[in-house]
Amino acid sequence: KGLKCSTFVTHAWFESFLMFVEDLQGHFPDFETRVFWICFAANPQTWPHEELKNLLGPGALQSPFAIALQQCESFVVVRNTTRNIYSRLWCVAELVFARAFTDHSIQVIGRMPPRAAKFGDHIGLGAKCSDEDDRILLHATIQLTGLDANALVAKVVEAAAGSILRPGEAGF
Repeated sequence: KGLKCSTFVTHAWFESFLMFVEDLQGHFPDFETRVFWICFAANPQTWPHEELKNLLGPGALQSPFAIALQQCESFVVVRNTTRNIYSRLWCVAELVFARAFTDHSIQVIGRMPPRAAKFGDHIGLGAKCSDEDDRILLHATIQLTGLDANALVAKVVEAAAGSILRPGEAGF
């Protein structure tokens, strides 16, 4: 059954593992005892495509991502200096689902890339997804929330490292 997750971590695959861990350690004084849900540690990434697709479930809200997100006590965005994480559609979906289905504040850590796109055609709803079926499913589920995904992404992108974005504050 596992441990109760305290913190859902959203990130992209563009950071070094060492930098990723350092960002989390620097932000959470209780890093050693905190229970994190991190996709690369929770999902069997090396499974064959069809088996992983079955694990992800018939809908985005039944995926391990959405289930873990609703059971965690907090949500943290780990940005990186290589690329805007919101160029990955799963990261956009996680942010939208956190805002739509929980009352979590969004903790923002890590630095944005100095010259990478902060906005544009490939950020937010224009983000990439490695699986076309996932892309269609995520877009439909994001739309069902009624939230402006691009506006949420913009708030996180513009936030200073260490910021906490609370529901209802400054249009968030």
